[in-house]
Amino acid sequence: MRSRLTEERERELLGIALALVREKGYDEVTIDDIARAARASTATLYRRWGGKAKMVITAVKVSKPARPEEIDTGSLRGDLLEATGRGTVPRPLTGLAQAVLVDEELRAAFHELMIEPELAVLRRALERHVAAGEIDPANPVLAMVDRLLIGPLVAEALWLGDTPGLAERLVDEVVLPLLTRKV
Repeated sequence: MRSRLTEERERELLGIALALVREKGYDEVTIDDIARAARASTATLYRRWGGKAKMVITAVKVSKPARPEEIDTGSLRGDLLEATGRGTVPRPLTGLAQAVLVDEELRAAFHELMIEPELAVLRRALERHVAAGEIDPANPVLAMVDRLLIGPLVAEALWLGDTPGLAERLVDEVVLPLLTRKV
């Protein structure tokens, strides 16, 4: 029976994958390149991650600073602002976001490993504010908060450049007024 990867070896392999993607770009790196650089077998990498997409997204995820499992700043505004900083792709890997647009396997891995867990955290925070009576449960904007917040911020980061204070303006001028209005 084959031995399982140690946590240390797994982190090493993920670090090598991330370094290669940073150096060459996602499209130019193959699972064979990663295996060769890591002195590992491709079978080991496929067995553990199923392919390059899940391996790279896992590497991105573990390279980010750990975040609390829940958002609970004590206020709706604070929770929304906290949500704007979660799930972002580190600057050196913004090219990966372009690949997500055209690579179905990468998009699925990105959604499963990075997007969905963050959306679940946001949904739970919003549910707490609904339960506290701050948001009307019938408010149709409730189902679009993630898109109202994250969409403009991703577009800004990838294509438009940085606008200082954009997250605060989105929360204060768009999302909060729409969420807290009486339906």
